Amino acid sequence: MDAHQAPESPSRLLTLVIGWGPCTLASSIGALAVIHDAPRQALFDLLLWLAYSLAAFPFAWILRSTWRANLRFSVAVALLMLTSFLLAMLVSIPQYELATRLGLIRPAPLWPALLIRMQGSWFLLIIFAALYWVAGYSILAMKRREREEQAVALARDAELIALRYQLQPHFLFNALNAISTLVVERHTDQAARMIARLGDFLRLTLIGDGRHEVSLAEELNATASYLDIERARLGDRLSITMQVGPEVMLCRVPWLFMQPLLENAIRHGVAMRPEGGRIDVDASRHGDHLCVRVRSDGTWRESASPSLDGQGIGLSNIQARLSKLYGDTDALSIKQGQEDVTVTVRIPFVTHPYSEAS
Repeated sequence: MDAHQAPESPSRLLTLVIGWGPCTLASSIGALAVIHDAPRQALFDLLLWLAYSLAAFPFAWILRSTWRANLRFSVAVALLMLTSFLLAMLVSIPQYELATRLGLIRPAPLWPALLIRMQGSWFLLIIFAALYWVAGYSILAMKRREREEQAVALARDAELIALRYQLQPHFLFNALNAISTLVVERHTDQAARMIARLGDFLRLTLIGDGRHEVSLAEELNATASYLDIERARLGDRLSITMQVGPEVMLCRVPWLFMQPLLENAIRHGVAMRPEGGRIDVDASRHGDHLCVRVRSDGTWRESASPSLDGQGIGLSNIQARLSKLYGDTDALSIKQGQEDVTVTVRIPFVTHPYSEAS
């Protein structure tokens, strides 16, 4: 337990259940066992319950104070054993006197009789203390586990944010490089259109709400803004087809995961061909997963890890984000054909943030 902060104690309701549950159960069983043959004897079990209750109320306060004082275990055990013994002795005096007056027991020397009668209440108080401490340590373990899970979630969130910040300059550098090329080649109209589209895209992507996942429909909307930039740059050399059914539009996907896929397909594939080329995008559900395929003309192959000149950032970034979000290191695959390349992303099909389901 934290030496500087009082540990959280069991609630009053939980204290009531673990404090009076065993005694109530034992007294009820004892009373039901004799109520037909010896009805008066059932009064003895009622007296035991009343005597225990007299001791349990102050003992519950002692338990709570001892727990929150964060004493050493050995000191707490010794203190609770002593106080439970004294309370059991104190409540046994009126219990013995009343039982004697009602004729439930025969008169006997006081102290030996008290030592015998107090054992039931003492034993129940010890059970009360044991259950209270078990509940307290269970609460501590649960709180510690929650803090650890929150720490892991915060660390993952920080890593995802860092990956997003890594991706945005990568894209921005490529876009500005393309604009500068158009300016040098005196294609001012195309450069102006690209700057306008770039402004729209950055407004959409940079002014966000911090979510790591969005619906596929939102992702496609952002992707359309990016494709407007590339169409302004490549014109008729770029042909894109999309096959996305309405049944997958609500699936949650990583924010801006398609832009690097398309950027690599265009930059390393279509743009490298004098005649340009075609990109086919397909998103469909396969069992419990969403499969997004991007097939592009060309024979490019991006490195699996980023290099000093910025190559490899796009796909390796997406692979890292997929791994952080879903724990799947094989969520992204690349298939090289003779005249084309197909990149496939496979993620769990859920319609709410995946982090809430896990």
